[in-house]
Amino acid sequence: MHPLLLLTLLSASDLRLDQGEKLLAARDCEGLHALFAPAERPAASPAAAARLLVRGASTCRKQDTLMAFALTERALALAPDDVDVRTAHAESLLSVEERTAAARLLDETLHAHPKDAVRAQLLRAQLASEESESALVVRLAESLVNHPEHGAQARALLARHQTALQSDAEAREALAREEHALAERAAQTSSEDTPRAPRAQSEAWSTRGTLKTGGQRTFRTRNIQAGFTYIFHATGSCTAPAPKGRKSRLAPPADLFGQDFRVRIGTQEPLHLKVGLKPERNTLSFHADEDNPQIFLEDRTGTRPGGPHCTISDVAVRVP
Repeated sequence: MHPLLLLTLLSASDLRLDQGEKLLAARDCEGLHALFAPAERPAASPAAAARLLVRGASTCRKQDTLMAFALTERALALAPDDVDVRTAHAESLLSVEERTAAARLLDETLHAHPKDAVRAQLLRAQLASEESESALVVRLAESLVNHPEHGAQARALLARHQTALQSDAEAREALAREEHALAERAAQTSSEDTPRAPRAQSEAWSTRGTLKTGGQRTFRTRNIQAGFTYIFHATGSCTAPAPKGRKSRLAPPADLFGQDFRVRIGTQEPLHLKVGLKPERNTLSFHADEDNPQIFLEDRTGTRPGGPHCTISDVAVRVP
């Protein structure tokens, strides 16, 4: 290409940044997206264009989450290695409920930019908090407690999940005692010794998946053998709904009456699961009628405006 022609094209491309600033000031999200559409000529400064699109996404997200997603998706195509662009697109993924993809993008960003991805680190800690992954929350939040912008949020997350970890440790000790007692009872009722028996005190299967209020999920299990006794574990926890109007320093108490979470293992009858404002540990013994039965979780609670938000997590099957 002739040098003069190339210079002319680059200058014209640079003018799009000025035009984009005007579109952003006018909150013209669609116009900003079209300005840097893939079919248009390449941007002379992809990084600058990507940052402009990220600012546009931040401005447009409240009025149109899908357009904000499209803006950060285009920004990521222009500057795929930019830590702020990657973090902004993770926010867009979260806004459209693509939580798994957001977690993957944030994890990759933290791996590639361990010192610079501060905002991504806080977002990943918040996402882990929503999924009740307390150990991950503590690991991510500890290094942010003194950060001038994110320190307050990190300290709140850290305090809550350090307490949860302590409760988990106490619960594990109680579960170990229960499993030992169940194992002794199982040994008394069965003297059959088979070479394919699962190893005692081991975890047969677990999942990171969760069930939230009003939902249902089916899990495919592994390593569960027909004819043996197992222990189903799950944690049920609830939070009160966010108060309307002016925020109060004290969260309102949650009314847990009528909560009806259940689990069905294979073709067996459904069993009730406990949920509480403090994590409730469910330990249910069952005899496997088939290899690797499906586990079906559901919430049968009737619709109730202003009800609590509950989650079933830490789902696992262990050998007594």
